[in-house]
Amino acid sequence: MEIIYQIVNNVEQRDYIRMYPLWYKELNRNPEKYQDFVNEVEAIKKQSQPTRLQKFEQRLNMAQFMLRMINSK
Repeated sequence: MEIIYQIVNNVEQRDYIRMYPLWYKELNRNPEKYQDFVNEVEAIKKQSQPTRLQKFEQRLNMAQFMLRMINSK
């Protein structure tokens, strides 16, 4: 029961367990696998950060391009 409270209080874990509900069953049967769950959430979080940075970089490049186009007229 304590694990459920930890997940509910952590936004990233709560969102992840909603996307992958099989973890509900796994953690209810084997609460000792909580660390595996946390490791998986952290791995997914690390994978998603570069994509956010890449999107920001693309937007920044587009803004710089637009500024160059406006200044060249």
